[in-house]
Amino acid sequence: QISSAFGPAFLLKLYIAGALVGSTFFLVDKAFIAPRRQIYAGWDVLRSNALGASAAVNAIVLLHIFLKPKGLIYLYMVIPVPAALVGVAWIGLDLWRVNKGQGQTSGASHLGGTLVAALVWARIRKGWI
Repeated sequence: QISSAFGPAFLLKLYIAGALVGSTFFLVDKAFIAPRRQIYAGWDVLRSNALGASAAVNAIVLLHIFLKPKGLIYLYMVIPVPAALVGVAWIGLDLWRVNKGQGQTSGASHLGGTLVAALVWARIRKGWI
């Protein structure tokens, strides 16, 4: 729905911004926060790499949730859950991941995507987009 409302160029910019900010958050976490942790569940966070598009996808999904918090998201394509609840759980899980250690999924990079979504949502609300 974001592409329909704002156009494919906007969606591409959102995706790229989510990826770049997510990668930056991952690098900051790896450089400054991860060295303070021990090896997490057999996963050496200092030797882990970032791979994937989860921060970019996070930016898109969370912007959709911010724009339509009363909408429904179907978990497993069957269970209707309020979008706001999914958003709170999603962000909470990422905060937990950062606190406990990355494991195989980078909560820090996801939070970078979340920041992009929040900033874009604020700009939309102010009428700047």
